[in-house]
Amino acid sequence: MSKKKEITKKAGSSGSTGESSPLLKKFIIVAGVTVIGTVVCMGLRSGMTETVYPAKDASKYFYIQDYSGVFSEKAEKYIFDEAVKLNKATTAQIVVMAVPDTDSESLEQYSLRTANNLGIGSKEKDNGILILFTTTSPHVRMEVGKGLEGTIPDARAGRILDDYAVEPKNKRHWNEAAMNTFTATAEILYQDSNIKAPESLQLVKDIDETEPGKTFADMTLPEGKPVTEGEDFTTQLVNGFLAFIAMLLFMFLPLYGIFVYFRNMFSGGGGSYSGGSYSGGSSYSGHSYGGGGYSSGGHSGGGGSFGGGGASR
Repeated sequence: MSKKKEITKKAGSSGSTGESSPLLKKFIIVAGVTVIGTVVCMGLRSGMTETVYPAKDASKYFYIQDYSGVFSEKAEKYIFDEAVKLNKATTAQIVVMAVPDTDSESLEQYSLRTANNLGIGSKEKDNGILILFTTTSPHVRMEVGKGLEGTIPDARAGRILDDYAVEPKNKRHWNEAAMNTFTATAEILYQDSNIKAPESLQLVKDIDETEPGKTFADMTLPEGKPVTEGEDFTTQLVNGFLAFIAMLLFMFLPLYGIFVYFRNMFSGGGGSYSGGSYSGGSSYSGHSYGGGGYSSGGHSGGGGSFGGGGASR
């Protein structure tokens, strides 16, 4: 009996070891992948710089900010002068901005944070709009303040960009894209306030797109600091691990979900944008800019806030 019990005990011990072995292998694989992923993310972070955003009081001209040096002074003066008139008549504010790129941020994230940082529009009405161009890779985003989302919902913002920004920005005709997108948007805000737009606010064509040279709205973004600046090794390790987890959540898990969806679909289991054209602008007929000086007046945002309404192209 004792020998039989001993044999049975040994057999039971061997079976337990066999059952735990696959779990141990899985643990080792997961731990190894985590360590490698953390080290890779630490290396990636060491070569990254912080995303730099335009500062709230960086420009005394406020309504036109050119960090890419692509707008001519005539285009800048037109936008600045008309933006000042719009603000005086309606309290609404439109800022036109060009940046080379948005670093590691998406266009939507960069635009939303920039608009909120600048506080475009009045604090009471949240009636601000940011028209943001990226010039290294041509894109445009219209960020609409919370108080104007009923007047310019996402679909209407998209139509404005389609009609006035997409084709010229793809051709790198930045002056045309900026001036006409601004003009079409300003006309809507005048209409919404039941105020007649000034005759000087007109859609333009045959705009000079030659090299603009140095202009009053040209600005330079500061150099971004390395994201690991000031971090000791322990902090870099923790941040590398968190970056690895974030990468899993935002990249691999959605891809796995897509894989499962199509697998189920093929095994029997479980938008393009279109819209009408925006109209209502005056046609350009020999609009002149005129000479003379102009004063910035120390313009700045009134504290308006944004919630992500708008459109990107």
